[in-house]
Amino acid sequence: MNTEHRDNATPELWLSLPNAPGVYLMKASDGSVIYVGKAIRLRTRVRSYFREKSTSVLTSQMMRYVTEVDYIVTETEVEALILENNLIKAHQPRYNVKLKDDKRYPYLRVTTHEPFPRIHITRKAENDGTRYFGPFVHVRSTRQVLKELTKFFPIRTCTLPLTETGNTYRVCLDYHIGRCPGPCADKMDATDYDEIVQKVCQFLSGNTDAVVKELTEQMEAAAEALDFETAAKYRDTLKDVQQAITTQNMDSVSAADEDVIGIAARTDIACVQLLRVRDGKLLEREHYYLNDADPGSLSMALGAFISQYYQNAVFVPKTVVLPMPIESVELIENWLSEKRGSRVGLHVPRAGRLRKLQTLASKNAEILLTQREQNVVYSSGVEPALVELQELLELKHPLRRIEAYDISNLGERFAVGSMVVLEDGKPVSSEYRRFKIRSVEGQNDFAMMQEVITRRFRRAIADDEKFNKLPDLMLIDGGKGQLSAAQAAMNFCRSLQGKTCDSKVAASHLPDIPMIALAKRIEEIFVPGKSEPIVLREDNPTLHMIQRLRDEAHRFAVTYHRRLRQKSLSASVLDEIPNIGPRRKQALLQHFGSIEAIREASLDTLLSVKGIPRSVAENIRKHL
Repeated sequence: MNTEHRDNATPELWLSLPNAPGVYLMKASDGSVIYVGKAIRLRTRVRSYFREKSTSVLTSQMMRYVTEVDYIVTETEVEALILENNLIKAHQPRYNVKLKDDKRYPYLRVTTHEPFPRIHITRKAENDGTRYFGPFVHVRSTRQVLKELTKFFPIRTCTLPLTETGNTYRVCLDYHIGRCPGPCADKMDATDYDEIVQKVCQFLSGNTDAVVKELTEQMEAAAEALDFETAAKYRDTLKDVQQAITTQNMDSVSAADEDVIGIAARTDIACVQLLRVRDGKLLEREHYYLNDADPGSLSMALGAFISQYYQNAVFVPKTVVLPMPIESVELIENWLSEKRGSRVGLHVPRAGRLRKLQTLASKNAEILLTQREQNVVYSSGVEPALVELQELLELKHPLRRIEAYDISNLGERFAVGSMVVLEDGKPVSSEYRRFKIRSVEGQNDFAMMQEVITRRFRRAIADDEKFNKLPDLMLIDGGKGQLSAAQAAMNFCRSLQGKTCDSKVAASHLPDIPMIALAKRIEEIFVPGKSEPIVLREDNPTLHMIQRLRDEAHRFAVTYHRRLRQKSLSASVLDEIPNIGPRRKQALLQHFGSIEAIREASLDTLLSVKGIPRSVAENIRKHL
């Protein structure tokens, strides 16, 4: 590495740079790297910054701070491209276009180097001889793919160290529900298991036609052999596979693998939409945000995205479709061809099928930016679990405020309800509310939940300032029964709209607030209008967030219940003793801590309490 340094940014900074391929690093006066770039000819490229007036606002701004230029010469242009990506990731320069947030997106990994390969989710793709599929944008969608995949292709997901023969482990639940053939107990040989693995890899590679054809043939063969039970299994599997790929099919005359890219920009941020087309079918859509992207130089931002995205990509398609030409096309094509192992082309279509797809990608990118401006799409600072929960429930608006409700009614007395609040992923204790059940006798959880919800929202529509903030989502502790009770209460409150409430002001508008219920037994999430609950994996962060909120509502309700019970106990026992007033009762409780401790205290111990004479102490002993 060589360095040219001056106290101010002057044209002489480029004079001693060689005209060879390499990477240049522009630095500020404090030594920090503020820009990294690659060049076929270093001197020519760096000179252009000083001799040509840039049309980019960011470039003009950057040049005011450049006081030093470092450079690294490489053997080839491809080496310079790779090195540029590595340096951008290492230094995070202020004026480089960067993928927003350096996330590791999840992959599905099939351990084909093992005797009985397994499939699992990983965030790191390595050159280790196994098969990787992805990356996927959302962990939730990746888990869903894995869940659906094991329904019709029973491949193991455990981590047991299996050998080709002689496995004597005990089969797990997946075997009993048909999601694993049990190689851990030698219930399937390696040859038959390999056929399942091949189907999994074909399906994840986008080759669904071969899978459907083979399943159809197996179903028909079983039917001809009068093995109707097996034929029915193949029929159900075929139905699941076809349903899974129905939304992927697009009218296409091409069977090629293509990535179609669209881009849109606002001020200093751009959105890239990438459509993955495999075997002529649209398999997935992904979007990425680019920081420090100049709307006037979208081609530069697009080139930066392609370099950074494909650096870690497991699969490179034959064609990458772009919305506009970019710099160093031949260099990037050669680099991608080297990664793929065959020719890769960057194509800017003018008409036809690819042009329609590219227009679709750009339109989606534009929509995402518009949604971002309207806060429909969260920024990186918002709790990811809230984003995933919003997507899981298919809600249009962000979940800024979530309210959770619980009932505590141990025994028939002192039944209470609680409301706890989560705002932007954080508990707000000042917004907590508690309710003493008034109208319900006995242990009727459903009726108690109805009372709590009704009282909370009647006060809201009466414009009570303690209840006038409305939630974006309601979380009910319980199952379908509690959820139905809460729905009935909300319907009743909405029927009050336009009427008066408790002789107060006219009721205000009460919107249709989404609600869910979380059942404790197996942590199922019930949603109104859906017969089947949502079941998340135990390690899912969104489930953890919901559980913590539910548990907080339970804690708050139980604490209030115990307080009422303790208050009742102390009042009913001590108040019956002659000459025990509020002061002496307070002194006794502060000294002993509980009625039980007072009951067990000796006469001398009672006399040691300030303000308790012998006659009162004897009365306490007598009554307790």
